[in-house]
Amino acid sequence: MIRQLLFGGVMALACVAQTLEAQTTYNSHAQLSGRLKNLSTKFNALASVSSIGKSAGGRDLWLLTLGKGDATKKPAILLVAGLDGTHLAGSELAIQTAEKMLGAANADSVAKLLETKTFYFLPSMNPDAQEQFSAKLKYERTTNDSKTDDDRDGRVDEDPFEDLNGDGVVSWIRVEDAAGTYVASKEDPRILVKADPSKGESGKYLVYTEGIDNDKDGVYNEDGAGGVNPEKNFTFDYQIFTTGSGEHAASEPEVRALLDFLYRAPNIFAVLTFGPNNNLSEAPRFDPAKVDRRILTGPLAKDAKAMEQVSKLYNGRTALKDAPAMPQTRGNFSQTAYYHAGRYSFTTPGWWTPKVEAPKDTTRRAAATAPATPSAPATTGGPAGGGGRMGGGAAAAATSTANAGEDDARFLKWADKEKLTGVYVDWKAIQHPDFPGQKVEVGGIVPFSKLNPPVSYLAAAADKHVKFLTGLGAQMPEIQLVNVKTESLGNGLTRITATVINKGLMPTYAEIGDRVRFVQKVKTELKLGAGQAIVSGKRLNLRAALASDESEEYTWLVSGTGKLTIEAGCPTAGVKSASVTLAP
Repeated sequence: MIRQLLFGGVMALACVAQTLEAQTTYNSHAQLSGRLKNLSTKFNALASVSSIGKSAGGRDLWLLTLGKGDATKKPAILLVAGLDGTHLAGSELAIQTAEKMLGAANADSVAKLLETKTFYFLPSMNPDAQEQFSAKLKYERTTNDSKTDDDRDGRVDEDPFEDLNGDGVVSWIRVEDAAGTYVASKEDPRILVKADPSKGESGKYLVYTEGIDNDKDGVYNEDGAGGVNPEKNFTFDYQIFTTGSGEHAASEPEVRALLDFLYRAPNIFAVLTFGPNNNLSEAPRFDPAKVDRRILTGPLAKDAKAMEQVSKLYNGRTALKDAPAMPQTRGNFSQTAYYHAGRYSFTTPGWWTPKVEAPKDTTRRAAATAPATPSAPATTGGPAGGGGRMGGGAAAAATSTANAGEDDARFLKWADKEKLTGVYVDWKAIQHPDFPGQKVEVGGIVPFSKLNPPVSYLAAAADKHVKFLTGLGAQMPEIQLVNVKTESLGNGLTRITATVINKGLMPTYAEIGDRVRFVQKVKTELKLGAGQAIVSGKRLNLRAALASDESEEYTWLVSGTGKLTIEAGCPTAGVKSASVTLAP
């Protein structure tokens, strides 16, 4: 059951103190809670905050609802962030977007949207993992606080990260070794990339996440704090027996809470997820081979067309360019929302490292003075061990993606241009107990750096996403009941005709909604009064989605006198009604 947000005096004072200070870093869960409370207090006619459940670690999963009147009676957009615990920028963007929408509530376009639409925000759906950013030891973590035996050795959380150089963050270890598979990048020697034998390259370094092999199984940091990654635990394309995916699909309280909310809110027309995947910059295309099967793996034809329309809106409204490749991952929410819940589902990181061309002299200077930074084995450049990105040890390092070095080079070029500090750690030689007599150094890209710019950089991105959301809201379907006519036929009989039309720019719901049957069809119903009866025609008519400007005419023959009501629509497109007086 949704519990109303309650805060004591201490939280209220913390909230006031927070508003008096300019935000300079990403929020802890307590700070985020106070910030949401502040919004609901300041804009109490337009915003409310409640909890849809708790994380495995007992932290509330906050829901911020924007709109006038009864939120459940209006078509809605659901915005979800923070499922990937390393993507703090998504949570910040979600809250800033809500703040900016409320701040512009008096503008005509936003005022109309808040009058006719509902916007749900779930800004931090994996708070256990996100708290690692504010912890004494900072490292990228994707898993909640569930206790799991990641390496299946009968022990739990026995091989965590260690801070070997005492800088408060977990970065990387590079070990000079003849069996190494990494070399310094020719593009930027601060980066280590996989050696390419076809280019005459021979590996020089082994690369590990920072730590010690506590359980002496040859793998580093593979069983640290926490256990299940919600973005691997959703129902579509769930992978069993995969580290971080959980014992079974939807085993985690965060996942169940989100799915329960989505399935119980039939008015949700579309879902937008802020996370490290992207199907907005370039929409997925229709592929008959992916839909002519029992389990779909691609969008249906009508949905692909609508997704292309929204992609064009996104690129036009945000003007964001040069998006890196961020394909969907298995068992994530975005795909589950489409393939299993039947909603239009879009996902974007909201911000990514801009492309810059570093001056040649800067590159040469970096080559001469900067320490090398290992390329990320996964999508971010941060570790993952027991709940982070990498997975652990040399085995994980060997799974580096083909474009990881390019992503790191792009990030460091941008960081140099912006004169950012604290984004990577200079290499420092250490004595490592697992590598006696070998040269071992600690350093590399600082956790959370690549996906999460300084908070000040997100204000412009939030402005762009307000434009996108208002544009998407304006294109949403809109049911109208038109051309309502009555004709007296004598003997107490009246012929009634009415046309139901979708005047929005998108279909009333996604085509896949009819496949999964969790989306309500377009319903046209004749509501009779006392002494009235239908002689011809169906009292209740159900049909599949109406495309933009598509209409359907209905005719009834009714006996009796007085008034009756025609009601037409569906939760994702709105419901309209018309009163009809029967012939005397």
